[in-house]
Amino acid sequence: MTSVVMAPDENALREHLSGGRFLAGVATGDWRPISVTWPFALVAVSAADRPNSPTEFVLRFELTGYPHAAPTGGLWDLDTDSSVPAGQRPKGERAALLFRVDGWAGGSTAMYAPWDRMGLQAHSDWAQTYRLQAWNPTRDLSFILANVHKVLNADLCRTRHKSAYAGCRVMPTAPAGPPGTHPTRSA
Repeated sequence: MTSVVMAPDENALREHLSGGRFLAGVATGDWRPISVTWPFALVAVSAADRPNSPTEFVLRFELTGYPHAAPTGGLWDLDTDSSVPAGQRPKGERAALLFRVDGWAGGSTAMYAPWDRMGLQAHSDWAQTYRLQAWNPTRDLSFILANVHKVLNADLCRTRHKSAYAGCRVMPTAPAGPPGTHPTRSA
């Protein structure tokens, strides 16, 4: 009998994927797992319903060293098995910051955020400046997915709230910095 021994990082991810936080997001329709082919995982995150736009975006995460090392991930096209081209990325104010297309070093494989490995490597001060949003080993993939879900749905919520839509919280205008962060709320 042959037994399969998983590396600690893969084992940690698989435990998190079967945990309450991850399954709660699945149950509410915020995200859904697609596949894990170590060290990569594909997860679809739901997006606000907008004309001529998908209702979900797939993220491809590279998870080597998880959870001690932050994951890195970007938008993924399942049909072409490659990064989503710039013209097909979300266009909302916060989403455009998160999924930058302006030549940032993380390119199409990383998010411009303090929870992404590439973002943290590019900005060594983010771990302290954005402590509430920065990755640390006590977090799990659900933390990133919840933040991405919020970004993919935030701009529409703000627009609808102005027209008496009561289903969304009004989000303050984002300050300069990574999406989903507020430098004065870092403590």
